[in-house]
Amino acid sequence: MSLESGRKIGLTASLIAVITPVVIVAAYVVSFLLLIASLATRTNSSVAPLSFPNLMIILFSIIGVISFAGIILFVLAMHRLSHYFNEPAIFKNVLYGFIINIVGSIISGIFFLILLVSMFSSIPSGTAQTIAFTSMQATQPVAFSFVSFVFSFLIFLGVAFILGVVSSVFYMRAFNKLGEKSGVNNFKTAGLLYMLGAVLTIIGVGALLTWIAWIFAALGFHSLKPTSTLPTYSTIQLPLTVVTQKRYCTYCGAENNSDALFCRVCGKQLQ
Repeated sequence: MSLESGRKIGLTASLIAVITPVVIVAAYVVSFLLLIASLATRTNSSVAPLSFPNLMIILFSIIGVISFAGIILFVLAMHRLSHYFNEPAIFKNVLYGFIINIVGSIISGIFFLILLVSMFSSIPSGTAQTIAFTSMQATQPVAFSFVSFVFSFLIFLGVAFILGVVSSVFYMRAFNKLGEKSGVNNFKTAGLLYMLGAVLTIIGVGALLTWIAWIFAALGFHSLKPTSTLPTYSTIQLPLTVVTQKRYCTYCGAENNSDALFCRVCGKQLQ
């Protein structure tokens, strides 16, 4: 696996993670302004209520697909870099975090869907609701369903929070390993901010920290350079050996120095 391919894929994935929240915020602002404008002017009232929600659904669906593609690219980049640096822990930790996110999203989606179905199925019909406002006995099922919904929703948020924190720990480990092997400290900063973002999501600043973490990750991928195991010329130490050639006399076979003209034993001229 080449370093350049992993670097480019990781940089693309990080930029997607950085740009996507900005696009989402911009989409919310534009949708709010358009909604205010449509309510103020009340023009094309027969078309706006239908086209505007459909446009928002299409827009956020595209954003969701791009975000998921960015996550896949990130996992692929970490897989290639794991092979390049010969460190399996880089990819394993990312894979564990990714699987936890996927499983947690599926479980949370099913749980939330069941919760909504059970809540709406327990709410009385329009006639029963009218009676509920005049009868204390009729209001008890509605109150009970609302309390159970709030309690179940809090459980849902707690489970999602725990899974998010566990997943962030694996991502932090992967970033730390990549930072150790590559020597780029931006990855370690990204891992720390990512984990803190998951923990502090409960007080509202976690999303900002996670966004900043992806900025550091993008800087880290951009700074990746090939590592060489070969020593540089300044560190190579070659043993100094003096190699001297010998001349042998063709008459008596005696050994003489390379610059000798006559044999030191028999005195005859060397060939």
